[in-house]
Parts: sequence; C-alpha cells; structure tokens
Amino acid sequence: MKIAVLDDNADDLHALCTMIDTVCAEQTPRPMIRAFTDERKFLAHMSSARADIVFLDIYLKECTGIRTAQILRSFNTSCAIIFVTSSREHAVEAFDVTASHYLIKPVTEEGVREALARTPFFKKDRPTIALTIDYTEQRIPIEQIRYVDANGRRCSFHLADGTTLAPYMTMARARELLEPLPVFLSCHRSLLINMDYIRQLTSDGVLLSDGTLLPIATRRTSEVGQEYRAYMLRKMRAGFTP
Repeated sequence: MKIAVLDDNADDLHALCTMIDTVCAEQTPRPMIRAFTDERKFLAHMSSARADIVFLDIYLKECTGIRTAQILRSFNTSCAIIFVTSSREHAVEAFDVTASHYLIKPVTEEGVREALARTPFFKKDRPTIALTIDYTEQRIPIEQIRYVDANGRRCSFHLADGTTLAPYMTMARARELLEPLPVFLSCHRSLLINMDYIRQLTSDGVLLSDGTLLPIATRRTSEVGQEYRAYMLRKMRAGFTP
C-alpha cells in the first residue's frame, strides 16, 4: 500500500505522517508514505506514480485541495482521497470528487484510524460475500464491489480492481444479500450500485468514479436521487471527525 500526503504546513505534515505511520504499524507489508508540501510537485509525482490513499489539505498556497483532487481524479480514479482541513465549509465539494473521508484539524490518531478504515486498501475485519466461482467459494469484501448487474440467468459482480466475477448466483439472490446494506442502491431490477463508487447522477444515468455510465429505470429516477442524497448526507456527517 502506498500513501501520499500533501500539506503546505510542514509541522502539520510531519504530525499527520507520524500518526499515519503509527496507525499502519500492524499492516503487512508496512505502507510506504510519501510527503509533499508543494501541490505542483505532488501532482507531478502522482502523474507518473501510483498511490492507493491520498491525504490532502484543503487550504494550499496556490490552489485548493479540492482543485488538486479534481486534477488528480483526471488521471487517477481509483485512489482513496481523505481531505484534511480546519473548516467544514468544503464538505459537499469534497464528496464531488468521491472523497473517502473528511478530517477536521487538529487531527487525532483515532481520526486517522477511522479515515483509513473507510478505504478499501486498509486491512481490517471487513464484511464479505461468499461467491462460488468454478465450484470454488471465494469471499469478496463488500467494499470492493462497484456494482452488480444481471447476466442472463446469473449475475456479474464488477469489482474495484476492474475484474468481473460471474458466480453461480441469480440476480434475485444478489439483491436479497446486498439490498439490505445501506451502501447499495437499486437503480432497476437488474442493477445494484455501491454508492461509494458514484461520481454523480446525470440525466443519462449514474456516472461511476471510473467513468462507467449505468442506467436508471425511468420510474426510479426521483427515488434514486433521494436515496443517494440521503446516503451522501449521512456519509458527510460521519466524515466530520474532529
């Protein structure tokens, strides 16, 4: 796991990196942490190197962390973004770039732990679903599922790493297992979407963070919008970690 941290305040940067290192002490292998105080150097590095998790201060010298995240998202749609700031006023913008969490300064070690736990890259006790693939059972972390759609009499699970699994499972069974979970959104009877991977709702459907556009049943358009906004509001409130 690779972690990048951007904060133009050297003291805050050092303190945050120390907390990240402490929280990640039991991770195997131990994550690599790269620190930056300049957004240009950060973006130049990120354009050629990959990071799984990025901590971004929102108030930077030359542009906001929100704008930096937007640029980052133009060439890296998979990394988990965690914003760090002294103000809550940018919370809604933060989730427009599919941020995983939003930390309020002064940051605490427990806040960092919770933020990392929200990402799919941090090893923890994660809820899973059992899928039978080629007569072999595999347990897939729920948070790795981007969406599930019907594939004939079976269904396909589309994962965060780009792979697609076609288990011996009907769409009806997938709905039975996943619909009760608050993170999944039913756009129509043949499609379930993990809302953590939604970039935005458009007039054409649901746009995911990787650019995939998925349809919404006409009769569900209003309800889908309400459910998604309610979920994002709950997530935003939970993200206000002191």
